Amino acid sequence: MVLVPCPACDHRVSEKAFACPSCGHPGRAADRHGVVPALSRVAGTYVSANAVTGAILGSVMFLSVAAVLITLILAHR
Repeated sequence: MVLVPCPACDHRVSEKAFACPSCGHPGRAADRHGVVPALSRVAGTYVSANAVTGAILGSVMFLSVAAVLITLILAHR
């Protein structure tokens, strides 16, 4: 595994990484097809894998809490 400096923050990153774990700047592997490169093009900015994971997890948690609250409200009627 070869580590190369990130062009944005000079953090050492694997050349096979999709994005820099420090700043989210796309790596050399981001030229391939996939979810993270596609989302970064749609958003118009760099989207790291951690940001995508956080957004998905936050959405799932929000829907779970909403479902529990709706169930509790309907159960007390």
